[in-house]
Amino acid sequence: MTGGLRGHRVLIPRGGAWGSRVRDEIVRRGGEAVIAPLIESRPPRDTDARDAAFARLAAGNYAWVFITSAATVEQLVARGATIPIGTRIAAVGRPTARAVADAGFEVEFVPVGTSSATNMIAQWCAGRSPRSTGRCLVLRSDLAMAVISDELELQGYDVDVCIAYRTVGVDLDPIVAADIRTGAIDTVLLTSLSVGRELRRQVGIPGDGVFIASIGPGTTRDAQKLGFTVHHTAHSQSVDALLAELDARPATEESP
Repeated sequence: MTGGLRGHRVLIPRGGAWGSRVRDEIVRRGGEAVIAPLIESRPPRDTDARDAAFARLAAGNYAWVFITSAATVEQLVARGATIPIGTRIAAVGRPTARAVADAGFEVEFVPVGTSSATNMIAQWCAGRSPRSTGRCLVLRSDLAMAVISDELELQGYDVDVCIAYRTVGVDLDPIVAADIRTGAIDTVLLTSLSVGRELRRQVGIPGDGVFIASIGPGTTRDAQKLGFTVHHTAHSQSVDALLAELDARPATEESP
């Protein structure tokens, strides 16, 4: 550790097990972590369709299941859903794969490099064909684009899509919002477009004293469209990488 986070107050925009893990890592690196969820995951509007898909999954109807976020895993666990040994699991990236493993399931495929749906499906399809692959299930949020299922259908795979959860905004405590505006919270982690939208809606564009750190290039592009100036972008779409990079940054980067 180089101490690049030491003394900084860092906003963690999601709660739950993920938020606690990020908080512990920030504290370990000498920073002060403020868990203030801007978004949270809730059951989808059509819970009957979700439960039917989970039942088909448990019954072994799918050769592959694609899991695109840790929030999906939380929903599987909350519903007591099972994934049989004969069903192979593809996770969008290492953080998601870790959540799958923590839930007691074994991941067979994780893409190399950027954690994105586009990268995931491009690598997964390489060397595979619909003839040698059974039916697939894609689990995603209500806001996620249908990148994986569209590509599978385009290439001729049999695929079902399940909206496993929906993402909703959470109102910040007014004190936390004020601390961001004044720079008392001097570092904000942007982890998704949804987080960026809620930050823009509730706080606006933070002042020059706030360092905006993005989890990856896609999130940075989305944030810039919302009007944010992003001061650092993680290279590998991972919050672990983001924190390590922030901790290692030179002193000249510590303030915008």
